[in-house]
Amino acid sequence: MTPGCCFCGRGNRRKNGVRTFSHEELAKAARYFSISDNNRLGDGLTGEVFKGELPNGEVVAIKRFKHQANPEDEKLARNQYKVEAEILGRIKPHQNIVKVIGYCNDASNRLLVYEFVPNNSLKSCLHGKEKQTIKWSDRLKIALGIAEGLKYLHEICEPRIIHRDIKSANILLGDKFIPKIGDFGLAKEFMSSHTHVSTAPRGTISYEPPEYYAADLSTKLTEKSDVFSFGVVLLELITGKFAILGGDERLVDWALSPLKLVLETNNKEDLDMEKYNNLVDFKLQKDNDKKEMSRMIYCAAACIYKPMELRPKMSEIVEVLKGNKEPMDYIWLRNDTQYLYQRLPYPP
Repeated sequence: MTPGCCFCGRGNRRKNGVRTFSHEELAKAARYFSISDNNRLGDGLTGEVFKGELPNGEVVAIKRFKHQANPEDEKLARNQYKVEAEILGRIKPHQNIVKVIGYCNDASNRLLVYEFVPNNSLKSCLHGKEKQTIKWSDRLKIALGIAEGLKYLHEICEPRIIHRDIKSANILLGDKFIPKIGDFGLAKEFMSSHTHVSTAPRGTISYEPPEYYAADLSTKLTEKSDVFSFGVVLLELITGKFAILGGDERLVDWALSPLKLVLETNNKEDLDMEKYNNLVDFKLQKDNDKKEMSRMIYCAAACIYKPMELRPKMSEIVEVLKGNKEPMDYIWLRNDTQYLYQRLPYPP
């Protein structure tokens, strides 16, 4: 498929300013995909990401999709490239969504060019070898930014978009910890008049909602699947723990007990610090705003432990995290504890 393909348009520019590049241009920009000198930013199953510099001096990230030996895997890789190019090329610029700058798609090379985001992923910052101590105000900023990005995808963007793989590894951190949602290879579009799209379960197990593993194999995928995954990311920000703990224990299961203690507190507007010391990252126990922490904890519980149809909308989450609304202003945050007495289904 050439740069004049049906989903990438013709010429060197198209709607929203997305540009086409030759393979040689991008190879040169990425120093011919050298893995030395920290040139390679990331390496996954379907592709590698390299730091590059365009002729105009602009620093970018270049994702090179790998060719797969297995025909089914190769088909999946081609589809993920197409989906990511299509969807990101249509999204209007948003400060909390990684911007696509251009693409190359000839017969043998699949490359996407993104804005360069300097501070790696949220997962790396929280859990990686070079993990940082992210202060509370920055964690709140990150949570709110992700929520704003998902609000745009679910409620504003036309057509609406379900990301399907929200996780800390797919949240990139820009200057001043501004988060940007990336990796749209599994994304799906849905019309606002429809309640769901049917699809096979996909994504990352520790972030996948329980409805993916219901007895009915024809999964009804809605934007509420992203809401669940966002709740897991909130738990990571609150606890400082991995989404998957030792063995097969998930963070969402571990958090049940301390969340019960927090949510059963009589005065829910002013949580007792002693009751959630076991939940909150020890690095934050002397560095957090009590009311802000309370709001984030309530949001995490509502996203994860409520049935799919009762999970909040991202616009509601945004209002609570901003402090414009209190948790009890929304019906989805009332009587949360009734949902906290049974482990979530684990994938078979």
